[in-house]
Amino acid sequence: MIFFIHKGFQAFTHKKLESLYKGKFQAGSYNRLLRRLYIPRGTYIFTDRERMDPWELRVYARLYGHLQKAGPGYRVLNNPAFMTNRLELLRLLHREGINDFNVYPVSEQLTPARFPVFIRRIYDHKKPLTGLLNSQEELENALKKLKDQNEPAEGTIIVEYCAEPVQDDLFRKISVFRVGEQVFFYQTVHERNWLIKYGTMNSATDELYREEQKMILENTYADTLHRVFDLAGIEYGRADCGVVDGKIQVYEINTNPHIIPPFPHPNPIRQKSMQLGWEKYMKALAEIDTTEPHAPLARRFRHADVNNFFQRLYYGSLVKRQ
Repeated sequence: MIFFIHKGFQAFTHKKLESLYKGKFQAGSYNRLLRRLYIPRGTYIFTDRERMDPWELRVYARLYGHLQKAGPGYRVLNNPAFMTNRLELLRLLHREGINDFNVYPVSEQLTPARFPVFIRRIYDHKKPLTGLLNSQEELENALKKLKDQNEPAEGTIIVEYCAEPVQDDLFRKISVFRVGEQVFFYQTVHERNWLIKYGTMNSATDELYREEQKMILENTYADTLHRVFDLAGIEYGRADCGVVDGKIQVYEINTNPHIIPPFPHPNPIRQKSMQLGWEKYMKALAEIDTTEPHAPLARRFRHADVNNFFQRLYYGSLVKRQ
């Protein structure tokens, strides 16, 4: 059994997977897991790192450590203590020479090295707070407008634009998954906008769909992305990328991506590619699943333990449990 553990409001992401394969996958919240006295054996995937507050990181990292030491039949991926947030990751990838673009916390009041740029939040996957800003003057005006709207500087970043169309005004986003030790090219999404979210149905040509299928079969960019996931401290997630001047650029890693099984598509090449990517994903999940029979775990936290733990966090001293 594989358990996807998420922030409470993100329950929808793995629901289709759960409903298609009943008894093999289960999605549940951190709050629910923390309240359980007994936890069944299985593989636990901690998600939503990018949505965690600092105090949650400490609590969920403690829970991760408990499951990690639980014994045979238990496996846990994505240690909250080691996963990077978006700002940390993008700065690290620029420093390592993987990304050509850099990011700047709004609170540091730094001048970007190049334009255009845009402004976005660190802790969500919603669209940016601005469009493309082509000069320092436009950036300063946008920051003033956001301040007037009571948008906090903390938690927002300035991102250097780095994208290029694959054909005319058509842009492509590349998705690469990591599941355990497997890193694999999953799919592409096309849209007539530099800001790609869900894509536009059948917007690509047969040539682009054939190229997508070739990249899936050859597992293009897997070596580079394996290094990226290692740097990020992420063992399960989807990296969203683009290619600029022939070089892969990593925009973000979503540790709780919306999993959508293959659906009918008007292009048979694309339909086949969706199936190939899905088969890779399911095979990788099977490899991380535990084979031990399900049974209750000896107590995790009694409610008193949880209360004492929060008190120790508050006073800044973690006392080793007896």
